[in-house]
Amino acid sequence: MTTSRLYYIDNLRIFLISLVVLLHLNITYGGPGDWYYNESSAEMPALLFQAMFNITNQSFFMGMFFMISAFFTAGSIQRKSTGKFITERLIRLGIPLAIFYFILQALTVWINYHFIRHDDASLWDFIWKYRVWGFGPLWFVEALLIFTFLFLIFRKSLLRIRISFPGTKLILLSAIIVGLIQFFIRLKFHVGWSIPYTNLQLPFFIQYIVLFIVGIIAYQNNWLDSIDFKMGKRWFIFAQIMILILLPITLYFGGKENGMEPFIGGMTWQSFVWAIWEQVTGFALIIGLLGLAKKYANSQGKLAKALSDSAYGVFVFHAPIIVGISALLLGFTVPQLLKFVIVAPIALLVTFLFAWLIKQVLVLKKIF
Repeated sequence: MTTSRLYYIDNLRIFLISLVVLLHLNITYGGPGDWYYNESSAEMPALLFQAMFNITNQSFFMGMFFMISAFFTAGSIQRKSTGKFITERLIRLGIPLAIFYFILQALTVWINYHFIRHDDASLWDFIWKYRVWGFGPLWFVEALLIFTFLFLIFRKSLLRIRISFPGTKLILLSAIIVGLIQFFIRLKFHVGWSIPYTNLQLPFFIQYIVLFIVGIIAYQNNWLDSIDFKMGKRWFIFAQIMILILLPITLYFGGKENGMEPFIGGMTWQSFVWAIWEQVTGFALIIGLLGLAKKYANSQGKLAKALSDSAYGVFVFHAPIIVGISALLLGFTVPQLLKFVIVAPIALLVTFLFAWLIKQVLVLKKIF
C-alpha cells in the first residue's frame, strides 16, 4: 500500500477541477448541458467543438474524482478509528454540502435573476421566501458522502479483495459492460435526468460506483504502482484516437439533423455508440493520465501546492463565481466560442484565488 506523497495525484486534481470549471463555463457560452445560466446555444461548427469538449470531460473526470477519493478514503479509514474517520468526513463533506445547499445555491440563482434577469427580489428572499435550496454541482460531495458510509458498512469485504492489475482485454471488457448498463438505463432515464431532490444523475452513476470500488481495490493492491509511463502513453494515444477521430465523425453524422437529442437516450444508435464510447474512452484517459502524470508531473513547487490545496474550495464555490463573471461580461459581445476561450483563464484565476483566500481563514482551513 502506498504511503509516500503522490504529487502527481495532487497535480491531477488541479487539472480535473479546472475541467469542472471550464465545462460549466462552456455550457454558459453555448455548449450542451445544464447550468444556472445559458447565454446562448451553439450551432455547427462551434457546437461540434464545444460538444466534444464536454462529452470528453464527462467520459472520465467525475469518475476519476470518485476513484481518487476512494483511493485515499481506503487508506484513511485504516489509519484512524471509525469515530475519528466519521467525524472528519462529516466536517469535510457535510459542512460544505450544507453551506451550498442552503446559501450558495440561492446565491447563484439570485445572481442570475438579479443581475442578468433584473429581478428585484433580495438574496434573503431567495434563501427564505423562495427557498431555492439545492445541491447543484455539489451532488458529487453528496454522492461521496453516501458512498463513504456504504464503504464503512462493507469495508471488511472490500478491503479483503486481492487482485493484480487487470490486463488490456479485461479493462476494455469492463468498460464495455459499464457502457451497456448505462445504455439500458438511458432507455428510460435520459442524460440530464436526476433522482428527485438529489441532483444525482442516474444515467452516469454506474461508472461512478464502479470507479469508487476500483479506487478502494487499487489502494489495497497497489495498482498505481503498475501504471507506468509506457502503459499510460499507450492508453492515452488510444484515447486521442477515440476523441479526435471517432467522436467528431459520430457527432457530425449522428447530430447533423437533430443535434444532440438522439445521443442522450432512447433506442437510437447514437445513444448506444455514446454509451460505449464514453466508458472505453473514459477508462483509457484515466489510465493514460495517471501514467503520463507519474512521469511528467510528480513534483510540486509552492504554486502547484497552493493550487492543489485550493482544489476542493474551487469545487464548492465556483458556481456563484462563474455566474457572477458571466453577469459582469454581459455587454462583452463576441462570438460565443471566442467568449468562452477569453473568459476561461479569468474564471480559473478568480475561482482558484478565492478558494486560496478561503484557505487562509483559520477556522475554514480544515474544511476547505
